[in-house]
Amino acid sequence: MKAADFRLEKKERDELIRTHKMIRNKKHADRIKAILLFDEGYTKTEISRILLLDRSSIDIWIFQYKKYGLSKLVQDDYAGYSGRLTEDEKQALKNDLHEHLFATAQEVCAHVKKRFGYDYKAESMVQLLHRLGFVYKKTKGVPGKADGDKQEKFVKEYQKMRQELEKDEKIYFLDAMHPVHNNTPDYAWIQKGKEREVKTNSSRDRLNINGLYSPIDHETVIRAEETINSQATLALLKKIEAKHPELEKIYIIHDNARYYHSKFLKKHLPSKIVMVPLPPYSPNLNLIERLWKFFRKEVMNNRYHKTFADFTNVAMAFFKSLRFQKAKLKSLMTENFHIFDTA
Repeated sequence: MKAADFRLEKKERDELIRTHKMIRNKKHADRIKAILLFDEGYTKTEISRILLLDRSSIDIWIFQYKKYGLSKLVQDDYAGYSGRLTEDEKQALKNDLHEHLFATAQEVCAHVKKRFGYDYKAESMVQLLHRLGFVYKKTKGVPGKADGDKQEKFVKEYQKMRQELEKDEKIYFLDAMHPVHNNTPDYAWIQKGKEREVKTNSSRDRLNINGLYSPIDHETVIRAEETINSQATLALLKKIEAKHPELEKIYIIHDNARYYHSKFLKKHLPSKIVMVPLPPYSPNLNLIERLWKFFRKEVMNNRYHKTFADFTNVAMAFFKSLRFQKAKLKSLMTENFHIFDTA
């Protein structure tokens, strides 16, 4: 075949160029260059001299491409090649990935095959997903009924309260936590191809922790209780009142647990305490939730405690240590709130 009888359409040439940019196999890359050079009018002898390859190979590659197309030319690489999607198709795939969750690269491969008609290998799909700006990580749970307008209104009111706070006033965030005596498997650096087992417990025993956190000076006040109810909450509030006789007003920001709204608590509430409820379904606005997350990371994730007594001792030691971790709390508990609107 003469160069004059061989002409690529623009679509074919663009595909060859895209493939050449992404291909890693040098032999396959040379085959693509041979086709592109032949299309530009170079003779087979000239191409063999430019690529430092024998003339017979050039003949075979041109014949294969003309008869079978690119799939035959690059063989192994082509089936897993991740550059065949056009820019419009890549954008469409990005939109699909934003709309739907795919648990594995194989699921994305199946989706691309069904929607665009291209076959991908999983490893090539992973590379494509990285180039499109996606990473493989855990999803994040958010409340299903969060009202964005109410959350935004609360944040504005909180910022105003914070700015106008007097020296004899203080803000605390209130919440309860009920950690179960068990190890929570979590991410860790593990040698490729190896598994790491962590011991777990079958215990259903749980701690009942009632806590307060102040963003003013990162003070924490923690009580372990038999149960969390109105009486336990009142005991915690009386403790913080007694601890700060210099304060005239103590704002307590809390979620909508029913014991925070009980008639008993309202009747016996200390005069200095002002209860400030969060909007419904807004744990993202309760700063102390970040403290509970810090606790789970340090005490529960990938950590085994043989007995419930061991677990309790380690948990309470963690809370006692917080007075020495003010810098860490300052970093973790910034007053930057994420607004969710899922109602």
